[in-house]
Amino acid sequence: MQVFINGQAREFDKPLDIDMVIRELGIEAQVCAVALNEAVVKREKWSYTTLKENDRLECLQFMGGG
Repeated sequence: MQVFINGQAREFDKPLDIDMVIRELGIEAQVCAVALNEAVVKREKWSYTTLKENDRLECLQFMGGG
């Protein structure tokens, strides 16, 4: 299954939910916002929002600094 993550095509052997993808990418969920096909997905829905062929996922990580 092909999914686009932050504009790059990625191949997965099985359907994954957003939570699984975040863990696979090594992103810390507490500092991340996710949009699926240009719609923001609340964190509490990540574990049961399954990605489909050619979905587009944008993962934005927040950083502190000054």
